[in-house]
Amino acid sequence: MFAATQSSGQIELDGMSDDKPIHLEGISRDAFELFLELTFGRMRAGSYTLDKLTKFLHFCDMYQCCHAREFVVSRVFAARFRFHPAQLISLAIKYHVRSLFPFAFQQLTKTPITEITHAHRELMGNEIILNLVYVQAALDHHRRIVAAEEPRILMHLNDCNDPAGCSEDWHATWWNGMGRFLLDGRNPQPYSDAVKRFKDMSFGRVSEGCKDVMFKILDEGAAFRHADHFTTEACQFLLDKLVFEP
Repeated sequence: MFAATQSSGQIELDGMSDDKPIHLEGISRDAFELFLELTFGRMRAGSYTLDKLTKFLHFCDMYQCCHAREFVVSRVFAARFRFHPAQLISLAIKYHVRSLFPFAFQQLTKTPITEITHAHRELMGNEIILNLVYVQAALDHHRRIVAAEEPRILMHLNDCNDPAGCSEDWHATWWNGMGRFLLDGRNPQPYSDAVKRFKDMSFGRVSEGCKDVMFKILDEGAAFRHADHFTTEACQFLLDKLVFEP
């Protein structure tokens, strides 16, 4: 075909030489090179920048390259801790990558709202920001309740010689321990870490039997898991609303 064009004296077609490349509108050179590397089995070792992976994902989305898309998503997920949750949320919504959204939203709920910049808000959109504010407010409210209201000792064991003193010291130790660990203004502890530190404290008149029973209740984590369940439900609501199956 190219030879026929040359002999007929017509204008040289794109792709016939390096001087006449084929132009793919909206596709970057980096994305096309990654596509060639993947297609011909010569993928480079090492990590990729989010910018290159985003361009490649755009390429896969535009040309419906399912096998290449799976590769890009796997590389983004493998490097998920290198990127801000807002960047991952943006990719998940724009390119319908459902597998990225839960991790990104979980990380986002742990990010102080004051650390989310204007650029992050632009990436995620108002729907995510509004729900994030509500979720963080609900989680903070729940954390304060857990910090201030200790699980009560409903029945003292046989080795407890002073039930009233046992309950008083359990209350005091909870407030001075879990209350401080969970509400620390500079470094609030996750529930699991707070419980570990709490168990190492001195419990005064709390008997060993009563302490062991209460530790078992803490290990079950019913009150702590409420926050995880709430976050998961909020995440699923946004996932179903904003991220469609490709």
